[in-house]
Amino acid sequence: LVTMGPPLASPGTTSVVRIEPSVVLTMCDSYVRRGEGVSRVIGAALGTRSADGARCDIKSAYAIPCHERDGEMFVDIEFHRTMLGLHARVNESERVVGWFSCGTLEPAARALAHEFFAKESAGGAPVHVMLDTEFTSARAGDLLRAEVGETVLAVTDRESGESQSAGVRFCEASCEVDLTSATKIGIEALTQTASVKGDDDVDGLRATIGKLAGLLAQAQEYVDAVASGASRGDAAVGRALSSALSSVPELTKAQFDKVFGDSIEDVQMVQYLTNLTKMQLTLAEKLHTTSLLV
Repeated sequence: LVTMGPPLASPGTTSVVRIEPSVVLTMCDSYVRRGEGVSRVIGAALGTRSADGARCDIKSAYAIPCHERDGEMFVDIEFHRTMLGLHARVNESERVVGWFSCGTLEPAARALAHEFFAKESAGGAPVHVMLDTEFTSARAGDLLRAEVGETVLAVTDRESGESQSAGVRFCEASCEVDLTSATKIGIEALTQTASVKGDDDVDGLRATIGKLAGLLAQAQEYVDAVASGASRGDAAVGRALSSALSSVPELTKAQFDKVFGDSIEDVQMVQYLTNLTKMQLTLAEKLHTTSLLV
């Protein structure tokens, strides 16, 4: 299998690809968490298409374990089926619309992977979203690109009688990250140094308590200034402070210690379950559960 140069998108094909920010974060996270010796990551992209097929909205994604051996690509099909079934329970409207890759893919491997997702894709040709993890692009806007692939030549195997692809044509599509106002606020909060948690949980808790103490001191200064007549009060701020104070439960020291201790136990239980799940996934990757891609 070979890939051909990307011509201009033809009428009737997907020309605009809109991607949710969570999908980009999923791609980056899957690449960072890749196994030792793995240079690339692929996964399924789920979303919806417009009625005319001109626009594709990618709303979620998940990485699929894969590896190459003797010039062939293998993926964990059982993992893909399981994840797709779980996504269908939560979002019935989302279907496989394409796939993503992080890292450099050889033309033959890309064509193989694309043919696999062409069988899984619904409503049109699959979209291939590529993330440049090596920052080889000159412009920042080229770090995330999208192309639509279509089979240009199919041959029939004389022995099995199955139709096989002999070539794939990739057409460039406009790639946009759908950033809403709420999403922009969340991303700005993530990029702020003040929101970065330290390696030590105790230091993070100390920083949070210090920030809360500073906010309480600022609120107390405002109330004292209004009560002394030094500044003019705001009714909206007063109602907000009153609502915040009324929502705080009245607890004794013994009750607070018990609630805090129970919360610590819950956090430790979640950490234990998380480590157990990671261990099970690691064991599953070590087992021979992969199947041939095509």
